[in-house]
Amino acid sequence: MILPSGNPERHVFGRWRFNADVGDLYDGDIITRLEPRVAKLLVHFLANQHKVISRDELIATVWENRIVSDDAINRCVSIIRQILSPEDKNAYIETVVRKGYLAHFPPAPQSEPPGAQPPQSRKYLLLSVFAGVAAIILYIAIGKVGESTREVREPASAGPPMVAVLPFTSAGQESESEFFANGVHNDLLTQLTKLQSMRVISSTSVMEYRNTEHNLRKIGEELGADVILEGSVQIAANRIRINAQLIDTRTDQHLWAESYDRELSPLNIFDVQSEIAHAIAEELHATLTAQDSQALTLIPTENMAAYRAYHRAMQYRNAPGTNLNEPEYRQALEEAVDLDPTFSRAWAELVSTLAYLNIDGDHPDMTLRAEQALQRLQAVAPGSADLLIGQAAYVYYALKDYDRAHDIISQALTMNPSDVNAVQLRSWIERRQGDFDAFVDSRKEARRLDPRNPVLTANVLNGLLLTHRYDEAWAETERSPLESFQTGYTQNLLLFRKHRDFKRLQKSMRELCHLFQEPDCGWDTHIAIRDYLGALASLDQPKDGFERPVISENNQRRLLTYWLMNDDALLRQELVQWQGQLKKDSEDAGDFQPRQPLIELALLAGIQGNADESGQLIERWLRQQPIDWAERSVTRHVACRVLGMIAATQAAVKCIRDGLAEPSYVTPFLEPYLPFYDPVRNEPEFMEMLADIDAGGPLR
Repeated sequence: MILPSGNPERHVFGRWRFNADVGDLYDGDIITRLEPRVAKLLVHFLANQHKVISRDELIATVWENRIVSDDAINRCVSIIRQILSPEDKNAYIETVVRKGYLAHFPPAPQSEPPGAQPPQSRKYLLLSVFAGVAAIILYIAIGKVGESTREVREPASAGPPMVAVLPFTSAGQESESEFFANGVHNDLLTQLTKLQSMRVISSTSVMEYRNTEHNLRKIGEELGADVILEGSVQIAANRIRINAQLIDTRTDQHLWAESYDRELSPLNIFDVQSEIAHAIAEELHATLTAQDSQALTLIPTENMAAYRAYHRAMQYRNAPGTNLNEPEYRQALEEAVDLDPTFSRAWAELVSTLAYLNIDGDHPDMTLRAEQALQRLQAVAPGSADLLIGQAAYVYYALKDYDRAHDIISQALTMNPSDVNAVQLRSWIERRQGDFDAFVDSRKEARRLDPRNPVLTANVLNGLLLTHRYDEAWAETERSPLESFQTGYTQNLLLFRKHRDFKRLQKSMRELCHLFQEPDCGWDTHIAIRDYLGALASLDQPKDGFERPVISENNQRRLLTYWLMNDDALLRQELVQWQGQLKKDSEDAGDFQPRQPLIELALLAGIQGNADESGQLIERWLRQQPIDWAERSVTRHVACRVLGMIAATQAAVKCIRDGLAEPSYVTPFLEPYLPFYDPVRNEPEFMEMLADIDAGGPLR
């Protein structure tokens, strides 16, 4: 508040009284005289509380439009914060990302006389002393000068400190500056993923904070980040200017800031990124290993055209709704390695993409091209993390050697511990190995590195449901700040686990489906209450033509619904469309082909009344060696349903029991009560299983 007494100009807030005329700040015990610029800055904050104050505004008013660096402003703000609230730098002045500052000063206690003067007997520190000595001490305290007295920060969570790099802003020639801002941001994240002494949040989670008005403390809480790096890029006259600053998310303290003005070249860009990475490590008191230091000296490419092509590929890959099938993505990678045959990062991406494109065995030419690309990568980057990641993808997708792929990707992660894509690949390998505990742990690690990615949160929830860890899944939904279909579906399913009210489940699912346009939303709920017309209405319209290699989940659900309805006419239409292609797929299946056509053939055989053939096909599927745990875990419930529909009581009961003992979508509180098991529901063996489930016996 500004006192109405006129002269001298005094302000009273909290336990403080401030004489703006001379810069004296008095806390009831000590008078601190602020240097003139700091005093003027404090006056401006006091007069403009509860609104965002931009840096431009501060330059115009406090610095009178003089040329001033960001570091000068940061220094003055830090001095005020250190004096007023050393334990909580955010208490009086908050940083608003990319916007400026927000000041809020508490009112003075009611018992304090507004015009009270500090007694002359109090300790009194003059400007000459404070400016010459205390300012230096302040610098030391806030980490600007001297390492020995700085407080060592503990990370917000267990393990290495977490760093979030916000999207860099652009200035100058819009298209060029924006392109390079995105490129610098992507490259810097890639550099930081290699450091053993810290972890870095993935790009997906930070993108939502582009041009945001959230304050840094809130962003830090949402990301689980200890520090935030923000910056900007400007391109002009074949030069690049990069500004960066590092901020403590818990105290809002500016730990470090720097500007770089260089000639525009990949070499200079990567050199700046290396300097920034070193500065972050220094501020976090993180010791760089010899491996870290070597990784930061590597220059991925010095070819500007290759650099542009690679980052064009990354833009395709990171765009919402895209995947590795995008031809533009692959073509941009091929262009990058054509322009610079030593560009190992682009080669690794290309190997992974080509190997993935033949995952179903339909495109052997892609595997051949992946082998050739892997040989080139081996030649240009032996022993590198890029090579290991490319090898792991090739061995996983093309060779299906899961144990070897796991060894390779684990070695790669010792070199790139924050590579979220590598962590995800490891989780997929672990699922194929049947190591579902490790699979869930890897999914959690990927989500920690990319906490705002709804796909990764959905992956964690799916993994917990698959492994029957229902209490843990519920706790995850309670903690998750993200509103998504998977979060809502998991909550609805686990609430049903408690109340067992099908009508209530249907109502909550109807509300969820209204919020999210999810394929076939609500089908299973309609099936549960035997509303088959409603189940059909919930299914998306089938697509024309056959989608290799198996019947889509939509059409599988359609067939099951027709079967439950005993609608022979509709079933005949579906059978004509699908049966021939399914048999061909089954006959063509090799060692590395998906085995799901066996389940689809069992479904069709059961629909046609060939119960023995249907049961034999499912038994053949269960006996397949080696076990494809990924496919078995997500398909077992379909096999159980077919066995129930063909009235194979013993096999259906064993299928459900095994599904509850192993990872699967067979749930003890829902699956046995679905209409697929009506043909065997009154059989003694099935009733005994239900009694075991209700009693909480040997089943989970």
